[in-house]
This record gives sequence, structure tokens and C-alpha cells, in this order.
Amino acid sequence: MRGAFTLVELLVVILIILVLAVLITAGTHRFIENSRKVKAMAQFRDFQVGMTLFEGDYMKPPIPKSKRDTGWDTIYGDPGGLYSTQFLVSALAGEDKDFPFKNGEENFATKDANPRNEAYMTFPFSSEHKGGVGKDGRLYDPWGREVLVAINGLKSTNPAHILVDFNKGENDRRLHTWGLAEYTETKPKDQAYVFWSYGKDGKKGKKAPKFGDVVPLAGSDDVISW
Repeated sequence: MRGAFTLVELLVVILIILVLAVLITAGTHRFIENSRKVKAMAQFRDFQVGMTLFEGDYMKPPIPKSKRDTGWDTIYGDPGGLYSTQFLVSALAGEDKDFPFKNGEENFATKDANPRNEAYMTFPFSSEHKGGVGKDGRLYDPWGREVLVAINGLKSTNPAHILVDFNKGENDRRLHTWGLAEYTETKPKDQAYVFWSYGKDGKKGKKAPKFGDVVPLAGSDDVISW
């Protein structure tokens, strides 16, 4: 009867344990990332419901008056930091707030977009700035970055509004994102608004050098709503 393992047998057992540990760890990481993608899509669906309810009352998405007057399509959560999602969150939540942008050159007043201060959705709060509204009032995706939202400056469900097609982001029916939401396989077209996230790595597609570069969506960790 054998009383102990040989050195070779012990090494084999250790090697098997290490391989299993690596496989389990890799599987856990994939599971976590897939779970975050599912959460991001659920977040987009909730956002879609709130925007749809808003449009049902006002026949337009929530957009600052200055952008509505000029017709310029606008991106919130912009990686360049120009416009945050604070305005959208407050407008849909029925809050009466002003948000100055561009060093005070612009002021986005939620009262202009939602004069009745109706609440169209309740955003989950996230003290960690992940998967909800953070302490700063911005809406974050499950990875901790601001959700990206593009809104057409003139898109409307009101039949009295005449839409033209200048094809340059001004007073037209086509939603423009200046490359930020454009991939080789797909891009927004006639939607009034879209949501998306660059995922865990924070890079568009497969780590595009610049956010405006058109790169493949396939194989990336990006999540899109269109």
C-alpha cells in the first residue's frame, strides 16, 4: 500500500489546480463583464421609457431651449466634457434647475424643457458613480463613466413641425454624433435620440485612437441602443 504521493504526482496536482484557478478567474471576469453589459442595456431601456413618456407630453425629447432654437444636435456625457447628463437627469426627474455651460456662455434651464416639472422617471442613486446617478447629478454606466446620449435638435413627433435635411447637424431630421456613435457596421440615422457606452476600456470600438474615428463595433465591449 502506498503511503504518500510522489513529487511528480504532487506537481501534477498543483498544476491542475492552477489551471482550474485560471479558468475560473477568466470565466468570472467574463461573467462580470457580460453582467455589466446587461445592466447597461437595462439602463438604456429605462431611459428610453422616460424619454418616450416625455415625448408623449411635449412631442419632443428634453433638450435645452438654445439647442431647440438653433436645431443643433447635442451630445451629453461627451467624452470631451462639453455637456454633461445633469440637464437630462433633472429634466426627466421633474426638477427645476439651471445648468451653466461653456464657462457661463450658455445656461440650460430644465424649466424651459419641462415647464410643468412632471417626473417621467426615477433614477437609481449610486454613491460609487456606477450604474446610476452620482452625487454630482450625472448619469453613469456600470463601468463608472457617463452614459453618452445624443439628441436631435429638431426631431419632433409634432406633425406641425416641418423637418428639413441639411445633412450637417443643423435643423435636420438626421441625428448627427460627429463620429462619436458611428461604427463601421452601424450608426444612428433618423432617431430622435440614442444612448451608448464605450464599456470597460472607455475606448470607442477596439480602442480607436480618437473617439471620432470610425472603427468596427464587433469584438469591442461597447454597448449601443440602436
